[in-house]
Amino acid sequence: MPLMHRYEGLGGARDYLTTPSDLNASVPMTDGGGYYGSEMGPDAFARRVVDDVREGGDRVVRELSAAIDRVRLDEIEVPRTEIEGALKRLGSDDLEAMRTAAERVDAFQRRNLPREWFDAEHGYGEIVRPIESVGCYVPGGTAPLASTVIMTAVPALAAGVQSVCVVTPARREGLPHPAVLAACHVAGVQQVFAIGGVPAIAALAVGTETVPRVEMICGPGNVWVTAAKKAVYGIVGIEGIFGPTETMVIIDETSSAELAAADLLAQAEHDPMARPILVALSEERVAEVEKHVESMLSGLPRASIARAAVTERGAAVLVDDMREAVAVANEVAPEHLCIAANDATQMIGDVRNAGGLFVGEWSAEVMADYVAGPSHVMPTNGSSKWSSALSARDFVRVTPLVNLTESQFLELSSGASTLARLETLDGHAAASDVRRRKSLGE
Repeated sequence: MPLMHRYEGLGGARDYLTTPSDLNASVPMTDGGGYYGSEMGPDAFARRVVDDVREGGDRVVRELSAAIDRVRLDEIEVPRTEIEGALKRLGSDDLEAMRTAAERVDAFQRRNLPREWFDAEHGYGEIVRPIESVGCYVPGGTAPLASTVIMTAVPALAAGVQSVCVVTPARREGLPHPAVLAACHVAGVQQVFAIGGVPAIAALAVGTETVPRVEMICGPGNVWVTAAKKAVYGIVGIEGIFGPTETMVIIDETSSAELAAADLLAQAEHDPMARPILVALSEERVAEVEKHVESMLSGLPRASIARAAVTERGAAVLVDDMREAVAVANEVAPEHLCIAANDATQMIGDVRNAGGLFVGEWSAEVMADYVAGPSHVMPTNGSSKWSSALSARDFVRVTPLVNLTESQFLELSSGASTLARLETLDGHAAASDVRRRKSLGE
């Protein structure tokens, strides 16, 4: 019996995208811990929490942490001694891998920063300034996502953000996982707060006695965190709205079925709602990949999660050629697009929509998850059609600069006055005309 759902070509990919999912059904329609004692979905709960944290500050954050995460916090902020002490609880290989990842991410992010410029001949240019403060959300969940610290905080610091903090849920003993705390130290994070979920996002957005209000919030999270980010957008900036992870792997007759299976499972083990997608030229190739998926599942500690993703959300799209395979990718616009075909490099130019592009069988998506250099926070749910992976660019503001000389003003002002009168905005026209008369001595 096939593991993944079957779809035919580009039309099948559209069917896959439009098939109603049970994502909302998977969310318990409660208030996220019984704090308010009534049924409440993620959006309504997020709005309520933001309002209450604005009024009640640390007290509400503590009460919600106890209700949702079953953790009673003596201190919301993690002491610096605990962050530094976490380094001693990790092995030397772990720390070396973290430092390598942080160095590569920093180098990559510094290269993609926009540069200031000014054209004196035309009197215009742009100035670039970093955002002043950023809060990075690092999920707790079932895995200690130390890499997410590096993939969110390091780009912000590379952009020149002066104040970067992390919020991440505490475990039962009242502190976040030591791997996450160690990653905060390696990344250069100044403050860590042991709170998660909706109250963490609310605290960053409105500020409390302990948690400083930030200008921007970034980082992935579950449906509750996503609802909270939507609720605070406009109060603060956010870098995007993310759904469950997704990976598309394109193979041809020369590709390794074993490697394709490994790449699909690497993302499937994140979440039962993850979307592993295989694009292949034949049913036989799909069957080979599925055989390896089944074999590998038996050795995965998170096999039940990965199997649920593969069987419920997984897709195999059959195409006639590689041109159609890329067309499918552009239609789906996956978070991760892995092209494992023989002529993968020649296909780069035809790719329009992907959160991240991984070319050839050696460019495994897992490398970008950890050490390649780009941030692993990438657009999902087709949003790569209009948005990009998190980068240092997200943490700077580019401000247009106009610095005209008198002669440049005289050359342009009549056009400004004409357009202003065309729009019946005489006050606008006057602001140009009065300068022109003064310059000409009229």
